[in-house]
Amino acid sequence: MEVTALREKLHSLINTSSEDKLQQVYELLGEENSYTEEFTNILEEEFTAYQNDGIVIPRKEINEAVDKIMQKK
Repeated sequence: MEVTALREKLHSLINTSSEDKLQQVYELLGEENSYTEEFTNILEEEFTAYQNDGIVIPRKEINEAVDKIMQKK
């Protein structure tokens, strides 16, 4: 899809989306660094651990950590 068509489609979606949906999109894309310092530190620690020993965190543990952090917003 070319850029002009993509922009038009996004504008159309913005114009017809609910306030809740717009807020979710803004939080996802709105700010260059929208992650909390705590979340960024966790990601950095886990990535370093993975690089050093190849250990991967179970999905359940990741989801619980993300849920905990998101509840603080």
